[in-house]
Amino acid sequence: MIFVNTHTFIPLYLNLIDLNVLVIGGGKVGTKRALNFYEHGAKVTVVSLNFSEELLNYKDKISLIKKDANDLDSNFLANFDIIITATNDKNINSKLCHEAKKLKKLCNNPTNIEESSFIVPIYYTDNELSIAVTTFGKSSLSSKYIIELIRKNILSDEIYELVKVMETVKELLKSEINDPSKRFTYYSKIFNDEIFRNYIKEKKLDLAIDRAKVIINE
Repeated sequence: MIFVNTHTFIPLYLNLIDLNVLVIGGGKVGTKRALNFYEHGAKVTVVSLNFSEELLNYKDKISLIKKDANDLDSNFLANFDIIITATNDKNINSKLCHEAKKLKKLCNNPTNIEESSFIVPIYYTDNELSIAVTTFGKSSLSSKYIIELIRKNILSDEIYELVKVMETVKELLKSEINDPSKRFTYYSKIFNDEIFRNYIKEKKLDLAIDRAKVIINE
């Protein structure tokens, strides 16, 4: 059974552009992590004695270093911002993640969440929003199921239209009101206004924006 102090973790969305990420291990988990971080803009290096076929297909985009994980030292680890220990040896994973954290690096040990300084959640992202779910290492399949339930039962056209209109409302408020606390008061008032929300539900988005303007000018 996994015991994790969930109160020491906080959800974050991290911009990976130009961050140096080290993945130690070229197997299934290492490959998944490496490709995920690469596809989101990180500069990825993978260290392993063996690499998956999928990783080899990315050898011109991801740096692949053939080396024994036992031979990695703190001088090498210091070159990276984020370190993922994904070998098939739990002791090596623990040792390297511990060393990484001593260097004040963010480390993810997929085999031991309690030793990790961050979690890679199951997530869904589109052009308007993103949802991430973690069960803190208990069950990634459950996390995937929760994501699918949210997409199926909550992310309706109405929700997406609400997000878009509220973005317009935010810009309106920024142009009309300088005080951030007052802006938030109006923002909340508009969001919870029954007439405004009915216009969204009826897909009368122009009328919804007009209603927001009325509330701002009251």
